[in-house]
Amino acid sequence: MELRSVRYTSRRRWRVPMWALALLVLACVSLWNRRELLVERATFVLPDPTPTPSAVNPLAQARVHESQGDLLKAAEFYGQVAAIETWNPQPLVDQSRLYILLNQVPKALAAAEEAVRRDDRHVDSLNALARALDWSGEYEEAVNTAVDALVLSPDNSWTLAILGEIYADVGNWYKAEAYLDQAAELAPLDVLVWRNKALLHEYRGEYTEGLAALDQGLSVDPSAWYLEIHKGRLYEALFEWENALEAYERALELNPNVSLTWDALGYGHFKVGNDLEARRNLERAVEVDPQDGLAMAHLGTVYYRMRNYEGAVGILSEALELIEGTPRIEFLYQLGLAYVYKDPPECDKAKPWLLAALEIDPESGPALEGLESCPI
Repeated sequence: MELRSVRYTSRRRWRVPMWALALLVLACVSLWNRRELLVERATFVLPDPTPTPSAVNPLAQARVHESQGDLLKAAEFYGQVAAIETWNPQPLVDQSRLYILLNQVPKALAAAEEAVRRDDRHVDSLNALARALDWSGEYEEAVNTAVDALVLSPDNSWTLAILGEIYADVGNWYKAEAYLDQAAELAPLDVLVWRNKALLHEYRGEYTEGLAALDQGLSVDPSAWYLEIHKGRLYEALFEWENALEAYERALELNPNVSLTWDALGYGHFKVGNDLEARRNLERAVEVDPQDGLAMAHLGTVYYRMRNYEGAVGILSEALELIEGTPRIEFLYQLGLAYVYKDPPECDKAKPWLLAALEIDPESGPALEGLESCPI
């Protein structure tokens, strides 16, 4: 008997019957004819996708709005990033920084505190908290927090500049200068260093030197509108009103998207007696940010001086609801006097505001005058 060869065996093993090939062809044709129905059914049974939230878009939006000067909107988007990336302190640091620029200190403090809760060894978070505490008047806690940051990063120019700011605020000018000089040596292109140097000069009454420091900061960042507002304040201290208004105008040109620039220019015009210009700019400030209590109070002051007492009552009342903490005494007695002088007078509504002014200054002439017009 002859054995089968390997080649012969292989051929026999892979031989497919004709009837099987015919069935395969028929099956393929059937599937092709029903392809649309199968795809439809397959799509129907697929589970709905669950998208994973991404911080990419809100972060991009935050940076775009910040670059355009719309800081309120930018802060809102940084908040969205923080809500998505619950582990990340940085968007809260950025949010706190913007709220400081907007002079919304309680919001700046809340954001910075949350940043530190997320990471108490994150230097930027500690810096943000130290500055927000300083602006809140919590100077001892501010120093302790800044020192914690300095231990972690001894050459951090922001930490040193913030320590300089805190010590300037409490009147320890020697320490303030030492920290600011060290910060300037490490980071001569840090705008915060020059801003805080100007603040120290302002406290010392060295207004010309303060202006020079602000110019140095503007040479680093020509878009720093808040430095122009600071320049205007120093020009006012020098009684250079024309230069002050020009500085406020430059601030407004740099950023018309925050109420602070409109408020600075409007209140500057009020101080030199340009009531119509003051009113126009301050009304615009309130349009840009209806929650800016200080701008609204300045507008109410303009209405009061223009003897629009009815308007002053409405605006000052709303402003005092928005202002956090103790308002300036003039806002209190002006609201009280506006109630007294309006037609008809409303002494019952005037008295609480006049008495509140007297709690700040028992010898306030305008408040006493108002009470004389409305005897108890």
